[in-house]
Amino acid sequence: MNDEEFFNRESNKKKLCYVGLNETVVKDEGHVIHIDLGSCVSVILCGIDDARRVWFGVNHLFKSRVENNDCALEQVAGLYNSMTELKVGSIHCLGLFGAAYTERSLAKSTAQKNVLTVMEALSLFNLNVEIFQTGFIQGISVLKSDEKESFLVRHCHLNEKTSRIIEIPLIQLFR
Repeated sequence: MNDEEFFNRESNKKKLCYVGLNETVVKDEGHVIHIDLGSCVSVILCGIDDARRVWFGVNHLFKSRVENNDCALEQVAGLYNSMTELKVGSIHCLGLFGAAYTERSLAKSTAQKNVLTVMEALSLFNLNVEIFQTGFIQGISVLKSDEKESFLVRHCHLNEKTSRIIEIPLIQLFR
């Protein structure tokens, strides 16, 4: 069985959670998180509660700053606080994704500001980024594999119609 088939088999055991534009969600390991990104940027936080259940905190940020409002800080802080309210500890940033643009794109400035502003927000919580995949249009699906005791991140390059699976063992983040 190849990685894609394994990912699909694991996905079938879980509920799909599609994260839409300007949404933030916190879901447990019973979910597959899916986000389609262009110039938007997404942060995926992960943590574990006392019952050893894994949680995801995810945003889909269109614009990091609007007028005098730092949307990235607001969303990252909201995700982090929502997870701690659920008694989730050992919170890490599983990944930063999206922020696609072409060289002459009108979205270039917004995409770059999105990444920089999100990185600033993550640094305030001392969160390092495990996977950094920005600069192209992509679909991201993330799940916790019970069988492999790992996070599986399926990254689909939407323009090229290719995908790959990245595996991050839980023990790497939750020692």
